Amino acid sequence: MTQTIQTLLEQLRRLQSNNDWQGIYHKFQPMAELQQNDLIWNSPEVLSVIGFACAKLAETSPQEIPRDRRAKNDFLKQQTGYRESAERIRKRCIEIEPENAGYQSVLAYTYYQNITELTQQGGRRDGNLREEIENFITVVDKALKLNPKRVNDLYRKGRILTDVLPNQILWSRSYEDYEDFAEKLKQANEKREEGIQTLLSAKEIWENLNPNEHNEEFWRKRYRKDYIRSLYRLSQAYYDKIKEDWDESVFVLNLRDDTPAGQQVAIDHADKENIEQAIQMIRECCQADCPNHIQAGSSNLERTAAHPGENEGVDKLYSIGKFFFAKYWILSGNGLKETTDAIQAREIAERYLQAALTCQYSPQRANQHKAFIAERLARSFISKGEYDQATSIIAENTPTRMSMKNVQPYILHTSALALLKAGRIELAQKILNSAAKSNSNKELWLTHFLTGCTHLEGDRIEDAQKQFDIAQQKAEQVGKKTIDSLLIAKAFAAYKSGNVSGALQFLREAGRLNPNRVAIGERIKRWQQNEN
Repeated sequence: MTQTIQTLLEQLRRLQSNNDWQGIYHKFQPMAELQQNDLIWNSPEVLSVIGFACAKLAETSPQEIPRDRRAKNDFLKQQTGYRESAERIRKRCIEIEPENAGYQSVLAYTYYQNITELTQQGGRRDGNLREEIENFITVVDKALKLNPKRVNDLYRKGRILTDVLPNQILWSRSYEDYEDFAEKLKQANEKREEGIQTLLSAKEIWENLNPNEHNEEFWRKRYRKDYIRSLYRLSQAYYDKIKEDWDESVFVLNLRDDTPAGQQVAIDHADKENIEQAIQMIRECCQADCPNHIQAGSSNLERTAAHPGENEGVDKLYSIGKFFFAKYWILSGNGLKETTDAIQAREIAERYLQAALTCQYSPQRANQHKAFIAERLARSFISKGEYDQATSIIAENTPTRMSMKNVQPYILHTSALALLKAGRIELAQKILNSAAKSNSNKELWLTHFLTGCTHLEGDRIEDAQKQFDIAQQKAEQVGKKTIDSLLIAKAFAAYKSGNVSGALQFLREAGRLNPNRVAIGERIKRWQQNEN
């Protein structure tokens, strides 16, 4: 290395130590002329520092984006320039040293950062997310081929495959090349499974690093954050594999009432195994994410979970509560029958969800609401028939600054369900109208299904049937061609209108779709007797 390059590196590292990214960036303006400087353009050491500065300047949080349209456009144009400079410089490093896994990794991180910003709530939307995902996976795979033990790259790849990509496949218009919802679901599940295996590799590699060997101790410390994040992401990925953790139709259609007292309900063993894995991973995450002096074994999980580490204490407590409520749902045969084991799981869920509501966020997230936690707790109250408590807990934890149109549709659905069961039909309909107008509503069919159930409760049969027909249309638009709960609702509407044979036909079709709904068979018997 020449003295000139050495001197330049020393200058750059002084600027870097002071986080003076603008100082580094402006030192090489105009950026277009950088390629003309053979000395610098052929030095990956210098270029990597410049690329890092460009990448830091390119980082764009939702809070930084101006609200004024002109100012926003100017700001985003500036950020695009920083990103393009970072990408080009990092590609140049790879051109010089194509076998350097580190250079491949930082280029992959450029795309990873873009993905994160494009999927943040309130973040920028000036990029092609599908293209960024494809670029990231292509480059990170090159880095891992050169060095398969890079825990940070394994975590990032695992996160994209288990979280971002499945949601994009299922709901983004850019993935409409898949024919129907069933095909989308298959593709999403395959990507999620690939991501789980990637995260398990990160977990295994980190745990096999020997803390007593100097070199491995260094990497163990350096990758600790990514190890903890991998455990947390694994817990969420196993949970996401569960086919069903909630079904409003069990309550609005009173399906529990049709389940005989001595009837054994079917338990999905794959779901049970996945929720146990989710609980195990979040347990390991809480232990790893907590100082030794706070850890007190699995019996004190609530204490270790509440500790703010790489993951927020609130998030860990909420996840545990969410997982145990899913366990309750699975053990109860998807809500059809209360068993001792199911009730015990629900009690644990409530304890952790209540703890999540009282736990404090870190200062960086102090303004975040907890309505999503209250919604999960409301589900538990609904399952116990405590409908007033369900509506109250959501209302108490939804900030007054949030207008109805800003509340997530799934929270509105749960609130409306509780109100309907409490007999407050008009208010339930008002909330469902807000959900129907939400641009972020991915389950419009469910909104209309619940609206139809409010009409059914009020014996407005024609209005109910219209809403169920709309629900069917909305379901088909997203590839859901047949939904057994919707068929059961149509059966109730037909029965109330006097069309018993039509009602029985709907029920038989629902039973074929979901043989585990033992309530359907009982209802068929009862209606057949009435018909006779």
